[in-house]
Amino acid sequence: MTGSESKNNKVDDEIQEQPTPGCYVKARYVLAFMGFLGMFNVYSLRTNLSVAIVAMVNSTDDSGNESDTCPDRGQSAGNSTNSNGIYDWNSAEQGLLLGCYFYGYIVSNIPGAWLSKRYGFKIVLGSAMFFSSIITLFTPLAANSSFELLVALRVILGFFQGVSFPSMQGAWSYWAPPMERSALVSVHISGSSFGTCVTLPIAGVIADTLGWEAVFYFTGGVSLLWTLVWFAIIYNKPSEHPRISDEEKAYITESIGIEKQKVEGVKVRTPWKSMLTSLPILAIICGHFASNWGNYTLLTMLPTYLSSILKFDLTASGALSSLPYILQWIFTFFGGMATDVIRKNNVTSTVAIRKINTTLGLAVPALFIVLAGYIGCNATAAIAFFTMSVAFNALTVPGCKANTIDIAPKYGGIVYGISNTVANISGFLAPQVVGLLLLDGNNLGQWQLVFWISAAFYLFGAVMYLIFGSGVEQSWAKGHVLKGKILGEDSETSTNL
Repeated sequence: MTGSESKNNKVDDEIQEQPTPGCYVKARYVLAFMGFLGMFNVYSLRTNLSVAIVAMVNSTDDSGNESDTCPDRGQSAGNSTNSNGIYDWNSAEQGLLLGCYFYGYIVSNIPGAWLSKRYGFKIVLGSAMFFSSIITLFTPLAANSSFELLVALRVILGFFQGVSFPSMQGAWSYWAPPMERSALVSVHISGSSFGTCVTLPIAGVIADTLGWEAVFYFTGGVSLLWTLVWFAIIYNKPSEHPRISDEEKAYITESIGIEKQKVEGVKVRTPWKSMLTSLPILAIICGHFASNWGNYTLLTMLPTYLSSILKFDLTASGALSSLPYILQWIFTFFGGMATDVIRKNNVTSTVAIRKINTTLGLAVPALFIVLAGYIGCNATAAIAFFTMSVAFNALTVPGCKANTIDIAPKYGGIVYGISNTVANISGFLAPQVVGLLLLDGNNLGQWQLVFWISAAFYLFGAVMYLIFGSGVEQSWAKGHVLKGKILGEDSETSTNL
């Protein structure tokens, strides 16, 4: 463990939270829970199309591209739903539709982080989710109008939702005591896995029984309800919260050092150049991109694989597609808690546990996703391998993805926004690459190539993070003071911030 990490751990250990009298739910836990539900809705609105599209497309018009390698597992019995789909989109167009969300998503990550830092994460995330809900409710109307309008609407949806993760990451700069960072970040991010594992099966049932349009009405309505609750009970900082106890407020502010950050006529410049040339940030970006490539490949295309290759019907495809994300949610939730226990007990350094988590979160998925492509029509083994691949991917959350707050706590949201912007390029590239590959034949051979590409990205990200990852706050991470003086800091320190 480095001297800086040891000092930070010691300081945090000396600050103890005093118990709050009576029955009291800690405000930071409420924020984590609402963040969890928020990310649930982000992924619900993102993934609803992955299942609905199976019912939207007229598969009989693309029958020449269907695989007959595996025996039917109920697909023919449900063919009335698929065949009656009214849209004649080929695999490349479907890949574009599933991936275009990320054209908008990557644009708003960094601006969203900056806006959250300037105006508060509450209004930024809440407003984004409100407009995302409205867009989702109008999705069936757009689909019935034109393919181009539907693509445009999904791009706009991605634009609004791009602020979500950077906003929540930045929130923990004010709310998360250092030794609780992994757990609190993991709780809110685990909402994405939970949203996926709930949305996929429910969307399959809704599309089969009520029609694909109802999928968008249901998910949009739930998200809109969350928005109203978010605005009612969430606050940007402990100092603004009207119901937080004095004990919790004191613990958070002292452990994070918020009081030391108070300024007297200070103007601080964000160190953009240092961020963009930082090797530890490059390592985070590489690990994040690799994790997302594999995750988005399965998130957007797994229902299609289960339906077209393994021949499951729509309801079964949605339900089976959710199984990997149930385990991913468990890994995310408990992986973060276990990481903080290890850090609190000084079992190993922060950078060591981040690298262990990231390696397990990338190397193990690479192995299992390749194996899944070579077990033929053994559906049980395929689902098991997909599940293990997706589940272990979750360890990148308490690995490289939580690392942004370690190396730049003051700019955690912005650094995460940079990383998330680059990482989510994979969101539109992955499904479009799959769609183009499948134009040459929707068969096991083409899918094996898809899985090998994911494995290559996984391993590249793991190696880069192992080499360049760091666990200590970077020298540039306090910002550059343009004028004024930081209270509690000597003049030499102030000029070097």
